[in-house]
Amino acid sequence: MNKRSIPLNVLLLSIPFWLLAAWNYPGGTSWDATTDGFSFTANYVSALFQPLALNGMTNTARSFAFVAMLLYATSLSVMFWLISTSYPKSIASKTVQIFGVGAMVYAFIAVTTPMHNLLTIISASFLAIAIVGMLVLLQRVAEYKQVLLGSFNLLLLAMLSATTKGNVFVELSPAIEWLLFLSGAVWVALVYIGATTPDNLSKRMRETQRSN
Repeated sequence: MNKRSIPLNVLLLSIPFWLLAAWNYPGGTSWDATTDGFSFTANYVSALFQPLALNGMTNTARSFAFVAMLLYATSLSVMFWLISTSYPKSIASKTVQIFGVGAMVYAFIAVTTPMHNLLTIISASFLAIAIVGMLVLLQRVAEYKQVLLGSFNLLLLAMLSATTKGNVFVELSPAIEWLLFLSGAVWVALVYIGATTPDNLSKRMRETQRSN
């Protein structure tokens, strides 16, 4: 297997574990504890990690969710790191490296420890900074479609902050959170694929040598 494909395969491997976690969630939402099963439009990601489901039953989704989040966060951390190293050294590339990896580390810790609220804020802040850094890198190489998709993810992050912290259309926040989880992963994966292709790596290496 090509080493370059390992982070992508790990990310794909997280999908069945997310689905298994959702399938095994007993029920209940923040608005209605009597509902059965899991809803991607009414349950937050964190609901899968609690000892008890919101309907009061033992949460049988936890073990699947833990594996899913571990695979998800690890794969994106590696991709953030490799994206940053595939561009010439700059403030933007270092920003992607530090804040991208940091965002995933804090996101994983946030759903697996009681300090959920604080760590979620830190993770979201790190992610916003990493996205901006990626947008700068992509703009420099005229990857405008990726800039557009990245801007969409930044908008989703802003909307999630507004709904959860600003209490604006709170009922939409679980769906926005899951959409960000999906769209953000797809975007990082696409940027990673583009940034690490042999042709692009050779081109950037030549640019770095000329600048030195």
